[in-house]
Amino acid sequence: MVTSFVFRARPLPAPVLTGTLVWAREHWRSALRAFGRWSQELPDAMNPIVSFLRLPPEFGVGEDTVMLVAFAWADPDHAAGLALVDRLRTAAPPDGEEIAPLPWPQWQSAMDGLFPTGSRGYWKNLSFAGPDGRMLDALVAVAGEVDWAGTGLDLHLMGGFFGRVPEGTTAFPNRSAQLWLNVYGFWQDPAEDERLTAFARSAHARLLPFADRGEYVNFLGAEGAPPGAEAARRSWGPEKHRLLAELKLRYDPQNLLRRNHNVLPAAA
Repeated sequence: MVTSFVFRARPLPAPVLTGTLVWAREHWRSALRAFGRWSQELPDAMNPIVSFLRLPPEFGVGEDTVMLVAFAWADPDHAAGLALVDRLRTAAPPDGEEIAPLPWPQWQSAMDGLFPTGSRGYWKNLSFAGPDGRMLDALVAVAGEVDWAGTGLDLHLMGGFFGRVPEGTTAFPNRSAQLWLNVYGFWQDPAEDERLTAFARSAHARLLPFADRGEYVNFLGAEGAPPGAEAARRSWGPEKHRLLAELKLRYDPQNLLRRNHNVLPAAA
C-alpha cells in the first residue's frame, strides 16, 4: 500500500535527442548481443528500450516483426549522445533508423496509437540479472513467434539511479536486476482473448529458467483469487510481502482496497 510519494523531478533539455534503430529478423541475434555489451557502461542520461513488434503500415518498416532500440538522451549535449549511439550502430548496423531532437511530450506519446481506448490486454514480466547469452537466444526464439500487431516484448534497461536505491528502502522486488522484460498483448476482439493470453503465458514460461527474482506488479495480468493475492506474494517475495501485509493491517485491516494484485492484511 502506498501511503505517500516524494518526487524528485529531473529537468530535461528542450528538445530531447531521441531515436529508434530498427533491425530485420535475420539480424536480431547479433543486434541483441551487441546491445547487451553496449548497455553495460551507459551513463544515466541514456535511456534505451528494446522492443519486438509488428508495427502498422504508417510506421514504414514493412509487414514483418522487427527489433527496435528506442532511446532518449536526457542531456543537452546531443553530440555526446550521438557518439554513444554510434557505438551501437557500428557494432550492429541497423536496417533502418530515425534520430531527431523532439519535445519530450511528443516522444513520450509516439506509440499511443498502438493501444486505442477500449483495448483488451494481458501482461507477464520477468527480471534478469544481466544480458546472459542463453537468455538472449531464448528471447530471440520467443520474439520470432510474434506475427501479429498489438502483441510484443519490451526489454527495459535498469541499473543507473534505479539500481543505486538501497534494496530495503522500497517495496520494489529487485533493485539489482539489470534487465526487465514485459511480454504484453493488446487487442480489440474478445474472441482473441484465449490465443493472445496463451502467448504471453507461454513466453513467460519459456524465459523463466533464465530469470532473476521478483516481478513488477504493473506488468502482471489479472490472475489469482482474491484478485491477484498469489501474484502479489510471488511478485514482492516473502520478506517484502510480509512488510506490506503488516502495513495493510495497520491502514486497511478490512481489505477495502482489494481490486488489485492484493496484499492481504497480515492477520488474514
